[in-house]
Amino acid sequence: MKTPPTTALSHHDLTNVYYRDRNLVEDILAPGRDADFLGVAVWHILGREISDGERRVLNAVLITMMEHGLTPSAIATRSIYMSAPENLQGAVAAGLLAVGSSFVGTVENNARLLERIVAAGDDGERVAGEIVAEHVARKAPLPGFGHHLHRPRDPRAYRLLEIAGENGIDGPYCAALRLLSAKLDAARGKETTINATGSTAALLGEMGIPVALMRGFCVLGRTAGLIAHIAEEQKRPSGRFIWETIDEAIPYAPEDETPAGGGLKTS
Repeated sequence: MKTPPTTALSHHDLTNVYYRDRNLVEDILAPGRDADFLGVAVWHILGREISDGERRVLNAVLITMMEHGLTPSAIATRSIYMSAPENLQGAVAAGLLAVGSSFVGTVENNARLLERIVAAGDDGERVAGEIVAEHVARKAPLPGFGHHLHRPRDPRAYRLLEIAGENGIDGPYCAALRLLSAKLDAARGKETTINATGSTAALLGEMGIPVALMRGFCVLGRTAGLIAHIAEEQKRPSGRFIWETIDEAIPYAPEDETPAGGGLKTS
């Protein structure tokens, strides 16, 4: 007979609800406890408390991930809400599906590189050089660097690193990010901005958040932004305009007339 799985996240009885081993009403929401969503969320996800400095840094990260205009995730949310306004959660979910390896989810791509450098210890400079050389040779963008709008510097990224330093969270992952940046600038002969996802990867790494969970924190921040897009869509609809604009801008052409080299550029 197979041993049944167990959970350590929640349990309940007729009169009580528990988050992990804490009573929701008597412990977490008890008078004078002043529970905050972020602190409880991280404790629930990671099973540990976060320091005040970590809370400030993580708040800054989530706020930064919240909004960046009419990106693919926001367009998806507005389009689905236009199609099914009775399904707000479906519209938010559609937008979150766009948090992937090209947008926002690039945090994971950069974090894996930072992990390699940190794990190399004293040999980190050589590893950083090899990573840059390999990407430059392939003419591939280095995750966490460059931005199609923010040049020569992504202001969000450098402010996040400043906030990390102000709160004592500036260790080997931030050092690895700066090392990669220096190697990339030297290889290209010009400055390439660290972008917000690069800084986020370093900060989440400093907090000990596993790479496989980092995208989840990006999703947490972006969810609030997508709800804001729905709130605006309710008052100032743009979904149909986006649809009609695309429909008019992309004409029909037989396959043998389609120009080569087309496609979406990502960063």
